[in-house]
Amino acid sequence: MAALRLRLPRAPAIATLTSVPRRHAIPQEEVPPPRRPNTAHLNALLTSYGRCGRLRNAQDLFDQMPRRDVISWTALLTAYADNGDLASARLVFDDMPRRNAASWNALLSVYLRAGQPAAAHALFCKMPARNAVSYGAVISGLARAGMLREAEAVYAEVPRHWRDPLGSNALMAGYLKAGELDMALRVFEGMTVRDVISWSAVVDGLCKHGSLSEARKVFETMPERNVVSWTSMICGYVKLRMYRDGLFLFLDMRRAGLQVNTTTLSVALDACAEAGLVREGIQIHSLIIAMGFETDVFLGDSIIILYSRFGWMVDARRVFACMKWKDIVSWNSLITGYVQHNMVEEAHVLFKLMPEKDAVSWTSMVVGFANRGWMRESVELFEQMPGKDEVAWTAVISSLIANGDYLSTVRWFCRMAQEGCKPNTIAFSCLLSALASLTMLNQGMQAHAYAINMGWVFDSSVHTSLVSMYAKCGRLAEAYRVFSSISRPSLFATNSMITAFAQHNFAEDAFKLFTKMQIDGHKPNHVTFLGILTACSRAGLVQQGYNYFESMRSVYGIEPNPDHYTCMVDLLGRGGLLAEALEMINSMPQNDHSDAWAALLSASSLHSNLAYAKIAAHKLLEMDPYDATAYTVLSNMFSSAGMKDDEVMLKVYWRRFNRMRLRLPPGPPRWPIFGNLLQLSPLPHKDFARFCTKYGPLVYLRLGTIDAITTDDPEVIREILIRQDEIFASRPRTLAAVHLAYGCGDVALAPLGPNWKRMRRVCMEHLLTTKRLESFAAHRAEEAEHLCQFVWAKSQSGKPVNLREVLGAFSMNNVTRMLLGKQYFGLQSAGPGEAMEFMHITHELFFLLGLIYLGDYLPAWRWVDPYGCEKKMREVEKKVDDFHQKIIDEHRKAREARKSAALDDDGDDSKEEMDFVDVLLSLPGENGKEHMEDVEIKALMQDMIAAATDTSSVTNEWVMAEVIKNPRVLRKIQEELDAVVGRSRMVVESDLPHLTYLRCVVRESFRMHPAGPFLIPHESLKPTTIMGYDIPAQTRIFINTHALGRNPRIWDDIEEFRPERHLPADGGRVEISHLPDFKILPFSAGKRKCPGAPLGVILVLMALARLFHCFDWSPPDGLRPEDIDTNEVYGMTMPKAKPLIAAAQPRLPPQMYGSCPSHGIQM
Repeated sequence: MAALRLRLPRAPAIATLTSVPRRHAIPQEEVPPPRRPNTAHLNALLTSYGRCGRLRNAQDLFDQMPRRDVISWTALLTAYADNGDLASARLVFDDMPRRNAASWNALLSVYLRAGQPAAAHALFCKMPARNAVSYGAVISGLARAGMLREAEAVYAEVPRHWRDPLGSNALMAGYLKAGELDMALRVFEGMTVRDVISWSAVVDGLCKHGSLSEARKVFETMPERNVVSWTSMICGYVKLRMYRDGLFLFLDMRRAGLQVNTTTLSVALDACAEAGLVREGIQIHSLIIAMGFETDVFLGDSIIILYSRFGWMVDARRVFACMKWKDIVSWNSLITGYVQHNMVEEAHVLFKLMPEKDAVSWTSMVVGFANRGWMRESVELFEQMPGKDEVAWTAVISSLIANGDYLSTVRWFCRMAQEGCKPNTIAFSCLLSALASLTMLNQGMQAHAYAINMGWVFDSSVHTSLVSMYAKCGRLAEAYRVFSSISRPSLFATNSMITAFAQHNFAEDAFKLFTKMQIDGHKPNHVTFLGILTACSRAGLVQQGYNYFESMRSVYGIEPNPDHYTCMVDLLGRGGLLAEALEMINSMPQNDHSDAWAALLSASSLHSNLAYAKIAAHKLLEMDPYDATAYTVLSNMFSSAGMKDDEVMLKVYWRRFNRMRLRLPPGPPRWPIFGNLLQLSPLPHKDFARFCTKYGPLVYLRLGTIDAITTDDPEVIREILIRQDEIFASRPRTLAAVHLAYGCGDVALAPLGPNWKRMRRVCMEHLLTTKRLESFAAHRAEEAEHLCQFVWAKSQSGKPVNLREVLGAFSMNNVTRMLLGKQYFGLQSAGPGEAMEFMHITHELFFLLGLIYLGDYLPAWRWVDPYGCEKKMREVEKKVDDFHQKIIDEHRKAREARKSAALDDDGDDSKEEMDFVDVLLSLPGENGKEHMEDVEIKALMQDMIAAATDTSSVTNEWVMAEVIKNPRVLRKIQEELDAVVGRSRMVVESDLPHLTYLRCVVRESFRMHPAGPFLIPHESLKPTTIMGYDIPAQTRIFINTHALGRNPRIWDDIEEFRPERHLPADGGRVEISHLPDFKILPFSAGKRKCPGAPLGVILVLMALARLFHCFDWSPPDGLRPEDIDTNEVYGMTMPKAKPLIAAAQPRLPPQMYGSCPSHGIQM
């Protein structure tokens, strides 16, 4: 074998093959005679090179071989064939002096692998001699390519002793792939020899074609079963929705001792998910772990889908986090699960973290936003989608129709066609529904012509929508013409036509069509009878309607649902048979269907029967104490009957009844008049936390005349902010908000309504866009340089740093440069004294906004103001308004000056950078006004300055305090900064996403010291329920973020500052904002999420990263780290009780700090 290891390419062929290098001379007489290498050994080496893909070595060895036989040629041909080099394989084949069957078969396989079955067939026909491999290969290749007739011809030529099972299996596979089950069974029945592949193919084919009983018979007669046959049979049951039978077969497979594979387990998981078999699904998950398949991506995706189907999104997220490898299906499965359970916020967070996105990812999020009614966000996301396919367009159009935006549905369908995406029948049906709702008959007729051109008129959904469209537009004749043009109308189209007849009072036509559909073989369903009963009700055919209703159960086996009962109540009530109508309601399986009682109330009012009206109204008010319709109808009947006393009593009764019938959450006992107000201390967030500890996660309070609830539980918070966001998205009109937020005309404190939507849109589209924030990146970098230079100058003088002032000035300068176009701190600033005064006013403003003020909860006692709070509100209101007006006047003068300068420069259109106030002054106002009102601009300025400066500086001060108090954390932050940034440059904004530990530190600070003790209070717009408890309308909601971060039910070691608890298990990016678990809420969530959150995160992280990177920090002389004071002051924000004073020591080379600031931060 030594000759086989020679370096063949480096020496002449003869020398290489006949001589071996020697290190020492050997006596002549001892030299053995020259020996040539064995051809068989060289052929083996040639084959080995081919299998390893080393074609160059194989060719060189072949060229140097002194003697080549047919095996050598075939080995080289096979090497090229196995590696897919068709051209080289063909050249070798053509040069072969002599060919055998293996050579022909090798070239045949090359053509088949290259997807050239016709060429393979032509070569097969030229073969001088064929064997079983030749026949099997060409039959398989032709069958896979769909060339079944050619495959049949070759199959007919196969000698009987070679036909089975290889050739027959190949032809059967082709027939099954083409859907020709009968031909496959004919081949199977003619086989003399069958292997397990033959049996499994037939079982799989029968299952896929729905012949489950025949498949089971074949399966039972199999002499031998493998995992493929078992899996095919189980999959057949699952596809036909016989989930339990499939799982029973899975258990039989386990009992038979067969080792299941990942495909079998995935099918079993699908069966559990579809059938809702929770316990069985968990057991299969446990089996997967026991078998060591927990790292399988395919199974991981199935488990995520399983738990998502059950609504166990926490478990699904846990499985996702534990997956070592995730494919795009894993991400999409979890996102789809969140969307299906209306957890759109969590889905969006996950969507943003995806390493790559496909059309499914984008479409799922578009649908998720639309399902929540957030069409603006849905459309914005769709516009960002890189490749908009037919499914995505259809999703947007379907969402618009579902949200009742019919005009936009029409526009988007037209846009879909204009942008080159061919509409499908689903999108077209949505268009027809929109046109029907808008009664746009002419456009509907054009759409009908378009459907004819597209060949869609025979599609079931299209012709059903056409019938509905013409019927709703009042053109019953055209609707019936469309219906009649269908040779075999579907059940859906027939139901639409019956409903159209009923709505237009053509009861007899509806009855005739009902009879005809049964003659045509259609069995009526619930919708059919709903249309028939409606026709009877409209026509007043009481007895006929009653007969149809009775026949539902007795003749057709259809159990009437509440809608059918409601139709019967309406029918009987219109006929004056109120006693029978009441008896019909009482005969319902569940007589708490409000529509049925409303029908009885309407009929009672129609016939002026007060007795039955009282019964119906009483039941309606029991079901919904806030049913204004029941109250109004009954009150009008009392009034019409001249029963004034009863009308007054009804009003009193209605109020008392509402209060008595409500099942309110638990809470502390209440005092008369004051309710729970007297139980609150100067630190109400701690009182509320105590109530939650004692009474549960949701606590009801009566604060004077105001209903209120408070919570510190993540699940309740998710319910309020996400699942019932439409109900709880408003704000209460408190006295502080009226005085300090320009009559609640801003974004943060305004009640939900058109004004809030317009102001928020101005913020999101003109002020806080990504492009505009990026345009101020240079200003933020400059302010960060000034911050470090100022602290460096302090350290050089040996003086401690007042971090509250430094961080407040940093935030203030950043915001005012963006908003107002100038600094307020520094030697070249616009006025640090004025700015310091305004910062002091801002602190007062936040304190007043956070007060639980007596006048808000007991309006009659508003004049009792022992602390002069309302007087102080007016004073702060005046100071703030004067400051804002001065800024607006300055900007107006500057704009006029720029216009004059532009005219003097002969139309020079060079533009200066616009700050936020310039942008606001340039925007048009509401209702056609040329500009926004000053009060609107002031309100937005107030939000931007107050929110961005106070909250970010308070957060930064708390982080600095906790880090200085915990030197271990400071060391870890600096180690990360040195690894990511190094010591040769400063931190820049692009570094911030990579500072994982620092982001954990900020999250931990938000946990222990949220910017405010509560989120800004929400208010319910209408009655609702949470955790089974009734929540009245106009209830004030206090989400206790301070207690949320210290809730022992969700956090351990709550008093320990431990950033490591926030490190994600999957090693992903740490999000500063809330995660799906809702354990931390720095920027709220839902509609009221802070629009400036991205800017706030940048300001916080940039200041902290620069300070920790540039300096070592310690308490001032004489203090230890544990002596750092962490007492807090209550208000809308919660700063430290005392400013943080600390000593800074530079840790970077001196040249990194630049010169001492000449225009930086100066106090």
